[in-house]
Amino acid sequence: MPKTTTAVSQENLILFDWLTFTSHCDSPETIMQLLGLKDVPWQRMDKGRNGYKGRYFFENISILYDGAENMGVCVDLTGTGCRAFETYSTINWTELMQILFYNSGDYNVTRLDMAFDDHTGILDIDQLRDDTDDHMYVSRSRSWKVEYGSAGTTIYHGSPKSNMYIRIYDKAAERQLENVHWIRVEMQMRDEIAQGFISGLLRNPVGTQFRGVLHNYLRYVVQPAEDTNMSRWPTAPYWAQLLEDVQRIRCWSAPGMEYNEFHLSNFVINQAGNALDCYLRIFGMDDLIRELGQRSVKMSPKYQRLLVKYKHLKRGIKNE
Repeated sequence: MPKTTTAVSQENLILFDWLTFTSHCDSPETIMQLLGLKDVPWQRMDKGRNGYKGRYFFENISILYDGAENMGVCVDLTGTGCRAFETYSTINWTELMQILFYNSGDYNVTRLDMAFDDHTGILDIDQLRDDTDDHMYVSRSRSWKVEYGSAGTTIYHGSPKSNMYIRIYDKAAERQLENVHWIRVEMQMRDEIAQGFISGLLRNPVGTQFRGVLHNYLRYVVQPAEDTNMSRWPTAPYWAQLLEDVQRIRCWSAPGMEYNEFHLSNFVINQAGNALDCYLRIFGMDDLIRELGQRSVKMSPKYQRLLVKYKHLKRGIKNE
């Protein structure tokens, strides 16, 4: 197939590139409204997939329904579907992420892909290939792979089934584009990592969140003259330019080490939700607030740290 030319962005971009979540309380029609896509021409397909019998489809956005009792409704936005969401939806990504996070008892995000598109020449795929082959990187993933093919070179860190899977490849070569620089860095996140990333988006701009999480999982390095500890090696200049001095951001930590608002929301809604709902129906909100205020039980350190964190956050918002 001959190479083609096409108009692509001349600026570096960070994109939502895949989103999958499930709901156990909404109908497909409610999901359409939630996505801000109620009035677009959804197509009802003859067959579902992934164990679902029914499927609504619009521009590579799928709403799967009529599965087993515990499957609920599943929503899939591919990369093309994410671009369709940006084009046709009456809401934006920030609003959708807020809905999914603050209603985490109703919606379970199982996959989120974020992509950085380098159009300005920060990254060179041949140098990345060589540095990967030479193990000139620090990574939280144990597995890595470099693939060569007609669509160019692809570098993988992690495995497709892991909660963090990083791909780096030449997007221009994949699309057979001439005279175009387009290197893509993708983070495929699942389950608690995806949910933690969304949590961070409520505090950080998307560029900061992407770079901070990437920094936490993968860093290409250069070896100084006398130091055998790779964790102390300086970051490779091209990778430092990509990260833009953003510090590491953790999406998940071992229980009790970094309790965050996602864990709090998940516990209150999913684990204590039935008891809380029953209490409110019997005694009411005023009684609940009064009883909580009169407790003699001391607040645990993880909740104290979370309160301090959000007091600082609110103070910063007020001062802006």
